[in-house]
Amino acid sequence: MTRHILRLLALTALSLLLFACGKQENEETVPVLKNLTKTVQASGGEQQLRVVTTASWTLKALSGDKQVDWVHFDPSSGEAGTFSVKMTVDPNTGSPRVATVVLQGPTLKRTAELQQLATPSVDNAPLWLELPALRETPDCHFFTHDWDGEMYVSAEVSPKRNYSFYWDKNRYISHWVAYPLNKDLHSGGYGRYDDKEGGGFPADPILTNLGWAQPYLFGKTDTYGGGWTRGHQIPSADRQVEKANMATFYVTNMTPQNYDMNGEVWAKLEGSVRSWSDRCDTLYVCTGCHPGPYATGNKSGVNVSIPDYYYKALLRKKGEDYSMAAFKIANDATVATSGYMDFIISVSELESETGEVFFAALSSYISADKIAALKSASPVGVVSKW
Repeated sequence: MTRHILRLLALTALSLLLFACGKQENEETVPVLKNLTKTVQASGGEQQLRVVTTASWTLKALSGDKQVDWVHFDPSSGEAGTFSVKMTVDPNTGSPRVATVVLQGPTLKRTAELQQLATPSVDNAPLWLELPALRETPDCHFFTHDWDGEMYVSAEVSPKRNYSFYWDKNRYISHWVAYPLNKDLHSGGYGRYDDKEGGGFPADPILTNLGWAQPYLFGKTDTYGGGWTRGHQIPSADRQVEKANMATFYVTNMTPQNYDMNGEVWAKLEGSVRSWSDRCDTLYVCTGCHPGPYATGNKSGVNVSIPDYYYKALLRKKGEDYSMAAFKIANDATVATSGYMDFIISVSELESETGEVFFAALSSYISADKIAALKSASPVGVVSKW
């Protein structure tokens, strides 16, 4: 009897094992999508994706519930197995755009967001008053961060804009960073991201998604060689909620800045800019730097250009009235204890120095004659009224 019971138990166990194995072999698992570069340049191009599934599958790119016509897959469907799929993205002649790539099995799916940049030009630039005229140069690229620190796509897709920057792939700095400022935009009392647990100077996710090199500034003590400090272009204090503040610590917002100049005259100017923004509707700010002939290295091995000077171009809007002023300050310890008003100039003078055309979208609101008068106005008299 005992031997018979043991034999039955053994047969039962074997049956259960075979049943379990059969179930595992036929069970659908979440499909796997590999090698997707999530940010695509405006020129479009091809990527080789890898699809791994245990069931039949389809691959689509959707905007909402509709399939987009600018992303193509070959093949776009198959049975269980491992596949190489060519994804082709068409060139983008309009605004930045976004789609959701969906790898769908019979019941389970995998999704990923795909963003495509726009080619910046005066014609398709956002009508944001803080932006200079955008120039198409092979080594410099225009991007905007949204309030959550991701890439800004559009008002329909993204939270409100945080700041824009013009990144130089060869010099590893942003020539300028532009942003709106008022009391609401810098309120919140968050403090500094680098003072928080786990905080530091993160890599910029936009450049990471593109696979571009960035200076290694990530830890609290990682900085440029030669004693240069990590100088913000949009100040930390100008964005005082967590994610927006964190984005001001991205390395794309950093430049090699003289420690004394940064902590003295430049910091005082930044504080006054915030005060001026409290007393108007919006103060539109373009902060920039002029790369000099020298560079400094760091752990990542890239050579980061050291700016000769920094500047701020300011456009103040209150009601229907506009006014402008600018500042240009050398990146040097000798100016640290000077007053920032020693370095005030007109916007026209700053344009002559930098070659930029500031506040390009203003031409959509007022006449060219009025803009010229605002740019050439005596800046000391203008700021005294702010």
